[in-house]
Amino acid sequence: MQDLKDKVIAITGGATGIGFALAKTLGQEGAKIIIGEPRKEKLEEAVKILRDLGIEAYETFLDVTNLKSVEEFAEFTIKNFGCVDILINNAGISGARGRIDKVDITKAKNVFDVNFFGVWHGCAVFSRKMIEQGTSAAIYNLGSENSLFIAVPKSVAYVASKHAVFALSESLRNDLPDYIHVGTIFPGYVDTPLTSQVEGGMNADEFANIIKEQIKNEEHIIVSHAYNSVHIERRNKEITSAYKKYAPRYDGDNEYDIKTIFQNYKN
Repeated sequence: MQDLKDKVIAITGGATGIGFALAKTLGQEGAKIIIGEPRKEKLEEAVKILRDLGIEAYETFLDVTNLKSVEEFAEFTIKNFGCVDILINNAGISGARGRIDKVDITKAKNVFDVNFFGVWHGCAVFSRKMIEQGTSAAIYNLGSENSLFIAVPKSVAYVASKHAVFALSESLRNDLPDYIHVGTIFPGYVDTPLTSQVEGGMNADEFANIIKEQIKNEEHIIVSHAYNSVHIERRNKEITSAYKKYAPRYDGDNEYDIKTIFQNYKN
């Protein structure tokens, strides 16, 4: 999808932070933008800025934790533009900080309701619309560096929710028709309202420009912060070392491989 001109892009949580930066960056490529989130004033402010930049943009109320609200968001998108080409499941929150035995489980469930089930709702609703369209489309889910390693200590709900988003994306890649591309975006530390308590993150517009090129290239794994590879390599080394020590390869070791078993079963 090298040419984004006139592509219809729906972004959840698109009024501030990474979502808004992506709305600007992709909109300046000629895409038509729909943003949705609960804060009316933020939505109106964001759309005004987008339109002042010459971007065709609309906004509507959206609560990603409510399936009906997500369905209405999809209908709003199609009503205004006739189709949807790209969904970016961006909405997310932090919270429920602390060691697991100290965390309020209600707050932890709220993190999952937004960060994971909000993405689930978006994927379920928009993938159905995309299948009905039968044309090339894409879904991008906002994971995190915390999808790949523990970047922020004592944030078990947030980290677990972002690991789950990556798993959801990978499952969709396997299950959806080939004409629906699925990718996961892995932000590192970016300056947004979500991270305002600690300065030093990457500028959101800089981040969006890095991500834009990968979206245009239809990448599955969409990355930004270079040093993250150090932490990922350390984690992968631990996994590889465990297998070499306790489950080393041997001739015919695919006898218990789940994919091999399922393939033989089908045959």
